[in-house]
Parts: sequence; structure tokens; C-alpha cells
Amino acid sequence: MHSRCSALIGTPSHPPIHLRCPACQQYSVPPLPPIERQTTPVELSPAARSAPTRLFFGGSFDPPHLGHVALPQRIAKHLDHAHIVYVPAARSPFKAAAPAPDQDRIELLTIALDGMDNASIWTQEIADAPLNPDQPSYWADTWASIAKLNLPGTNRFLIGADQARSMHRWRRYTEFWRDAIVMLRDDAASPATLIDQLRSLDAWTPSELDHWRSIIVPVPMIDCSSTSIRTALSNPDTRPHPIQGLDPRVQQAIIKRNLYLNRSSD
Repeated sequence: MHSRCSALIGTPSHPPIHLRCPACQQYSVPPLPPIERQTTPVELSPAARSAPTRLFFGGSFDPPHLGHVALPQRIAKHLDHAHIVYVPAARSPFKAAAPAPDQDRIELLTIALDGMDNASIWTQEIADAPLNPDQPSYWADTWASIAKLNLPGTNRFLIGADQARSMHRWRRYTEFWRDAIVMLRDDAASPATLIDQLRSLDAWTPSELDHWRSIIVPVPMIDCSSTSIRTALSNPDTRPHPIQGLDPRVQQAIIKRNLYLNRSSD
């Protein structure tokens, strides 16, 4: 095959684009991105595999709160009712403290998603953690694992505005950033302000900023955070009472498992 056949377009999440090399008239398929960590493939749920559009949502979910459930549902409606795939992180490269035990977080997330027909949990990062001790979970490897599954349809992933502002520092971000969808809280900066902030970083070209502008979706503010919830759970005086942003079913499971006692910070 001619060397010019390596000139390809496309992204890892979309079906391969076969291009004809003008020199040798043969076709090439874009190579899959590398997976740098040791990995054992974890299959998606049947509903996720068969969905025309999948919306991946990574995070510690430590613990899962109402915003983790409600906001992705709003984005999914913009994507013709996409299937939401939650990806619990084994260890975030941006957080110093270890999360609650993996199995507890999975079970809490399962409780939080109970009744959601268009949502499932994919434990690839947690499954890979024992094979890569003391290493953080990089989204580049997770996204490459998704590409390797050879799924039909379209794959996108959710991030917040803070993650968009730091995207240029993510490992191998050029492989996947265009597949992102940015959730921008309507009480925070406007889309124009976020674009100005991205422009000030001197990390993005004008055409890349245009793409950023096209993937920003304003969402309503939901007043809850995992940090404030952990603070309330660590206090014996507030722990047994309703906590803003926390599903009572999840709270009951947390208390039963004796989680988040004397722990309030990231």
C-alpha cells in the first residue's frame, strides 16, 4: 500500500471511514488508538451495545447524587434519547484521595439508576485497576477501549465546563476531545464566556474553538455536590437526616454500609 494511504480522517468513536489513496487507488482504514494500560475487556450491556447513540459519563460517583442522574438524562434527549453509560473511575488522575471501595460505589450507582431504562454501568476502569496498580485511570485508554469494542452507531462522552477548560492537559486529548459534549450550568458562565476562556489558553485554533462552541449544551443548575454530601454524611448530627441532592435510597444504603464516616474531603 502506498505511503499516502496513511492520510485518514475520522475519530475513534465513529465507524471507520474507508478512503481511497489517489496514488495507488487502494483503501485504508483508520488505525485504532493505542491502549497504554493493561486491560481485560469488559462488555457493555446488550441495551448499550444495540443503542444507535451511546453517551458515556465518567466519574468517581463518590457518592452518586441527583445531578449525576438528572443532567445526563437531559443531554440524552438532545441526542435522540441516547443510552447513558456510566463509567466509574478506579482512580481519577485529578483527585488525590482514593474513592470509596469500588464495589460499594457500583452498588450505590446501581441504586441511583434504578428505574432508568436508558442507563447502564460499564466497569472497564475498575476491572483494569488491579492490572495497573497505583496508576490513575486515563480517559484516553478508556476511550480507546471503547473503540476496540467495534460498536455500531455513535459514541459521545460528557464533561463539565471545568473539564473543558483543562482538556488540553488531559493525556492524549487529541485522540478524543472532539467526541465530548459539554454540560454548562445555566447559572455559570455563558457559552460565549466559556469559549473566551478556552481562547485565552492559547491551546486551541479558531476552527477548534468553533467545534467547542458546537458541543456546549446549557443545563439547569442542580444544587448538589459529592463533596458537600460527604461532609454531611461524615457528621453524626446530619448523617441520618435528609441530605440535599442525595437520593434517600442511596443514603440508606450508605448508612447500612457505614460509608463516609469521618471523611469529608476529596
